[in-house]
Amino acid sequence: MARYIRYQQKADKTYAQVIDAVRVDGKKKNLYITSLGAVIDKEKGIFKSKERGVYTFSLEAGYGEAPREIEILYTEIKTERLILDFGDSFMLDQYLRNCTPFFDLFSDILPNQSDSLFALLFFRLLTDKKAYRYAQSWHEGNYASILYPKARLQSQRISDFLSALGSEEVGRDFFSTYLKELYPNHDGTGILIDSTGLHNAVDMPLTALSNHNGDINFETRLIYVIDRFNGMPLYLRYCPGNVIDVTTLCTTVEELRQLGIMTDFAIVDAGYYSESNVDALYADDIAFISRVGPNRKLFKTLIEQHAQSIRQAQYMVPFGNRIVYMRRFSVDLHGHPGYAYLGVDMDSRNMQEKKVSLQALNDKLPFDEIDKKMGKLGSFVIVSSQEMECKELLPLYYTRTQVEQVFDIAKNNADVVPLRIHGEETLRGHLMLTFLATVLFQRLQKDLLLHTQKKEKINPEGSFFVLRNQKCKVYDELVIPQEPTKKMNDIYKLLKIPTPTSIPYERV
Repeated sequence: MARYIRYQQKADKTYAQVIDAVRVDGKKKNLYITSLGAVIDKEKGIFKSKERGVYTFSLEAGYGEAPREIEILYTEIKTERLILDFGDSFMLDQYLRNCTPFFDLFSDILPNQSDSLFALLFFRLLTDKKAYRYAQSWHEGNYASILYPKARLQSQRISDFLSALGSEEVGRDFFSTYLKELYPNHDGTGILIDSTGLHNAVDMPLTALSNHNGDINFETRLIYVIDRFNGMPLYLRYCPGNVIDVTTLCTTVEELRQLGIMTDFAIVDAGYYSESNVDALYADDIAFISRVGPNRKLFKTLIEQHAQSIRQAQYMVPFGNRIVYMRRFSVDLHGHPGYAYLGVDMDSRNMQEKKVSLQALNDKLPFDEIDKKMGKLGSFVIVSSQEMECKELLPLYYTRTQVEQVFDIAKNNADVVPLRIHGEETLRGHLMLTFLATVLFQRLQKDLLLHTQKKEKINPEGSFFVLRNQKCKVYDELVIPQEPTKKMNDIYKLLKIPTPTSIPYERV
């Protein structure tokens, strides 16, 4: 049997449904598949529903975009807002176009839906209402509605957009072009790799029960690769929450290689340290630094043999306003010559000492066991394939904080979690949109900090709040921004963005 569209007349309107004609026990039976809503043009296959708005559908091609003039004609006309929030989206648009190489790059991701991409990108960065259902209301009251008038932000349209944005083909094309933009003259770079859990209860293969350092959740695991020199996000991957970090390192490096980036140096956390990963890094001639977990034999051996003797003046290493005792040892790294660096962070030790000692006494532990616990406080072990001075290793390893900062941006400013989406396709698009927002935020943050005095630091989030209070008035063919305050002017001058007295535009 076949699938067909059934039309039904109700009052003065015609409605359509998709039906499957099947045989059950030899008898013909019609199974309801979905409602297409009201019929606008039966011959052209144009329909209107509450969920999708105005759109096209055919059994052969599926869902599609309705002609713009038809969509406008049959979309409920909203009261036009004559005063809009202006400064935040104006600044971000001008910065993106004139101060970064990203505007054309982002525009080419989904050329036919670039207005939707930029509108949603701005929505994620400029508002604290991050659920997608608020995007259309925000767009109507913001200058972004004039910058990106073709954005389609109805709930179902956003889901369709995220599904398209999250396709494997779109991702490969973007990352290949993006990485060439970042590294036009060479193909090797030092990278930082880390992961974070995205807690969610969406029923899909990417959601699984995770036990990460004793924290048990249903989650998806998000992996970011960061340039260790400038902190820019390079790449993202994701996997089910029950996939452990140690198994993802080689795949991540190989995917980067397929995109044209040859990794020459890797800095990773203890979760990525294993014999197989060490073998692979040596085989690929990738220098590396990794912390070693306290459950590892190497960690226990070094602590047992040297923890008591390391606290000597000759092993003092200044790190910022802290003192770390640190000593280097030549070691065997699973059959490869390498180096281990045993350290004791006195600030960390002092913070833990009172709590651990009181707890041990309350638990009535034997004194020798208490001494053993106290001897480990503040201790850490870092391994490397390269020999270097301890004072050089510490700042190099702690460039890892750049990964934590990027995750902080992704979570707090680009709202990567908690996930408010319902399926793997939209999840992939959501993560891609979040990556783009994180790239833009990180670039803006670096530029703002580069040009400000320490006493006058301006961060992106603060600048968005200040500039949102600059409004604009909308006339038939002209937008007139209201006069910026001194704080607003300071931000514009910092980014070398001119402030116009009027901006012409064409209604769409």
